[in-house]
Amino acid sequence: MGVQMQIASLFMGFMAAQQARKAHELEAQSYREQADMAKIEAGQKEIERNRKLRIQLAALGTSMSAQGVALGTSQSVSALATDETRIAKQDVDTIRLMGQSERRKFALSAAGSDAAASAATMGGFAKTLGGIYSIDKGVG
Repeated sequence: MGVQMQIASLFMGFMAAQQARKAHELEAQSYREQADMAKIEAGQKEIERNRKLRIQLAALGTSMSAQGVALGTSQSVSALATDETRIAKQDVDTIRLMGQSERRKFALSAAGSDAAASAATMGGFAKTLGGIYSIDKGVG
């Protein structure tokens, strides 16, 4: 009866390792999805910042036209437009960098979960093989 209990224990240990592997794989998938969402979110923020820039430039042009200033003839208006464009570019660069950082964080977490899944599987096999060896040798 002792050998049967050891075999059942080994089988249960192997099944537990398989479940741990599945849990780590699901966690890794979740991290990959979060990385994808971070990419989408950064893209949306970039689009929104560019939209705001277009609105600012259009408002500036409308304001100058309303005052009778021809577009492209005023150095101060050109300077304002250049400044707005420069600031928007810096904002977009920051958005991209933060998005890449966030995606990398999730990608590294996914890789860690993948490694943990492999370790759980190898650990389960090692424990099972060790148990089989113990049963064969009569160690109990």
